[in-house]
Amino acid sequence: MSVIRSIAASLVVLLAACGQPAAPAAAPAQTATTTSDEAKPDTATPATGALTPAMLLGRWGDNGDCTKDVVFNADGTFASYTGGGGTWSLNGDVMSMTGAEGTFQVRVAIVDRNTLMIGNADGSYGMSQRC
Repeated sequence: MSVIRSIAASLVVLLAACGQPAAPAAAPAQTATTTSDEAKPDTATPATGALTPAMLLGRWGDNGDCTKDVVFNADGTFASYTGGGGTWSLNGDVMSMTGAEGTFQVRVAIVDRNTLMIGNADGSYGMSQRC
């Protein structure tokens, strides 16, 4: 799996979005996220109001697994457990990640201080936790 797709898959399980996910600048990534009728992104309500870049800083894992993490730094860079990395930015609820294989976008919502949901361009979504 490509580095940017691994990172994007990790991020997908991090955050949620209201409405339809943004279209990616690159081809959609295959992800291992799950969907359920109980936690659709369009029904999620952020617990802390407007999402800010500061809320995303730190180490995040997917589905309770912190061995496959992504670290978001205050300088706008990120690093993945795969060894890949690049830059990230947040515009409203759309996170853009740019690495060696291009740019990928996901929609992000904060559930609480330690839990995020993300929506992928393909309509899938998942949960991520602070590690």
